[in-house]
Amino acid sequence: SLSLHLTPSHRHPSPSGKYYFMEHAAWDGLAVADFVFPWFMFMVGVSIVFSVQSQLKRNVPKTKILKKVVIRFLKLFFIGVFLNTAVQGGVHVDQIRIPGVLQRIGFTFFVCAILEILFIPLLTNVESYGGERLTVNVDDNAYNENGKYIDEGKYPEKKMWTFMRPSEPARSNISLIFHTWPQWILMALFSGIWAAVVFALPVPGCPKGYLGPGGIADGGEYPNCTGGATGYIDRLIWNNNIYRHPTCKEMFKTTQYFDPEGILGSLMAILTVYSGVIAGHVIQLNKSSRSGILIRLVVLSVVSLVIGIILCKGRFTGGWIPINKNLWSPSFVFITSGSSYGILAILYLLIDSQHLITGCPFSAMGKNPLFIYIGSYILYNYFPFNFYTEQSHGMLMFQAIVGTISWMFVALYLDYKKEKSTDCDSALIPLL
Repeated sequence: SLSLHLTPSHRHPSPSGKYYFMEHAAWDGLAVADFVFPWFMFMVGVSIVFSVQSQLKRNVPKTKILKKVVIRFLKLFFIGVFLNTAVQGGVHVDQIRIPGVLQRIGFTFFVCAILEILFIPLLTNVESYGGERLTVNVDDNAYNENGKYIDEGKYPEKKMWTFMRPSEPARSNISLIFHTWPQWILMALFSGIWAAVVFALPVPGCPKGYLGPGGIADGGEYPNCTGGATGYIDRLIWNNNIYRHPTCKEMFKTTQYFDPEGILGSLMAILTVYSGVIAGHVIQLNKSSRSGILIRLVVLSVVSLVIGIILCKGRFTGGWIPINKNLWSPSFVFITSGSSYGILAILYLLIDSQHLITGCPFSAMGKNPLFIYIGSYILYNYFPFNFYTEQSHGMLMFQAIVGTISWMFVALYLDYKKEKSTDCDSALIPLL
């Protein structure tokens, strides 16, 4: 279910078929395309927990894990900057865009991974179950007969397994709070910094706390205030090295550059990734209780959605803090994270709990997201990922579907070559 939820949106000329409700919102509000990036970042957070816990279980030193995190961050950042140079006619060196999608993923991954490594120990089932730790002889095929196994131990010749009594009361919630309180404090600090800068920083020619698109919005009163303090800080620090064609440009006739992957937005995006970290903790600490995982994910989904709806006063536009992907506003964080918890719960139910579906073929794309994302940039104009067609909604959507399916086959091939088996073996082997 994790890899399925990681299925990325590849780059395509018209991924939405130019249907307005599937495009990005011009400014405030939510459209289908606005969910894709935060969903992916949410699952980055879940993956951090699984990755760090897996390495801790293998006794990998934390210094080595930190080194891997730093290297991965640098790779994502510089690959992202490199992809930003793919400009038709050639890029002006002094105008290379510094922020970007991979840069934001790398930065938020780096922060949340560091917090996970520093504050979270190995989350074994000893913390999930308050029960007595026992070691017994078991048969090769015995599993979950006498309890939930923690590990096989180091005595395969004696067939010794260690497990916890499942009848004992769970203490995962207490354990989770005990270990994660420093992370929660830092998340509150990041939110406080965002609020202080956005609502208190004086921006020349703009009212304090302005969150609008500028241009002709608000009666044209603040034409040069696109994004308020968020846009002002990016223009001040990055100068010309930011995005030049924001989604608000056409509708609101804006003239100011605005980068949707800017500094303040990236600060709030840490909370999106951390929402995924919380989901990862829930899954790791409740492995023996599938119903427990589902209940907790549903509760997190409802709570997040309620907070987001309160912040925006239940409106698609406006409210105390509007839903806004460009600003990556707190209401946007809570609503998209709430939907992520809900979708993860549904996928967990269908795939991991009830085994109604396998996740094939989408799981292969979830396992190879970076390759698919970079490949879609490089092969942007090549058949079958792109081809000339009639400029109608139906034909453009058909073109997008063909491109997506093509990348899906690439991902399936990569998955098969890597693992020599996939969830779709029966369908793939004749083809590969």
